[in-house]
Amino acid sequence: MRAIYRVARATYYEGWRRRFLNGILVFAILIIGSSWVFTYLQPGAELKMLIDVGLGSIRFFGMLIAVFLGTRLIPDEIEKRTIYTLLSKPVTRMQFLLGKYFGGLATVISNVALMGATFYVVFLVKAPQFAQPTEEGSPVYSMEFMYENIAKAIVLNFVELAVVMAIAVVASVVFSWILAAIVSFFVYFVGQMSEFFGHLADPETTANPVARMILLTIYRVLPHFENFDVRESILTDIPVIWPYMGKVAAMGALYVAVVLALGYLFFNQREV
Repeated sequence: MRAIYRVARATYYEGWRRRFLNGILVFAILIIGSSWVFTYLQPGAELKMLIDVGLGSIRFFGMLIAVFLGTRLIPDEIEKRTIYTLLSKPVTRMQFLLGKYFGGLATVISNVALMGATFYVVFLVKAPQFAQPTEEGSPVYSMEFMYENIAKAIVLNFVELAVVMAIAVVASVVFSWILAAIVSFFVYFVGQMSEFFGHLADPETTANPVARMILLTIYRVLPHFENFDVRESILTDIPVIWPYMGKVAAMGALYVAVVLALGYLFFNQREV
């Protein structure tokens, strides 16, 4: 555990020194903060735009940071040849892989926490006007569960990015970092449509058994990233219940464990 912690700590500080990722963070915070300017919209439309821009930006830019950081963690060590020094010490390949993953994940979560805090401040300032009566005298939103739902949405984003980071790190073990980034982006965006592939795999919609088998494989293998997006519940002010949070988090943790196990198998066979 101590070896994993040392590698993770070094990776965490190294991640914060990457100017490109810091630039993404600054740009994301500016985008989230700019959601303040949607005052010309009707209250209901303004709230939808605020949620979509704020939480959507956190998910998108968090994904960018996770992919670009995750796909560079191990290749950079190989290019700089520092991996030979690390693995020659009492650090196993599994400890090195886990240390890199957890250090990169800590960097990503820190970045997303800053984005989430920025959005939460903007929402806290703007939210009271959404509960004010309209000219017809009816409230726009009850706001009963909205504050808690937003906090839960950010927590689910942490879990989602843990899955993305695992995919990016493992992809970088198998491919070059550029191809690993492409694969990570592909898995992420296709994973957003997993329910669509599941629907197409239904025997009633797909007659071709080969196509159905391919679609069903995609549905079962790829992570269901749409489950981490609860913006619809926020806008309808329906509580995001804890059992749902636990189920999604457990599925995310299971996927991370499987992906990292596969990554270790590939990394253990690779000559570095």
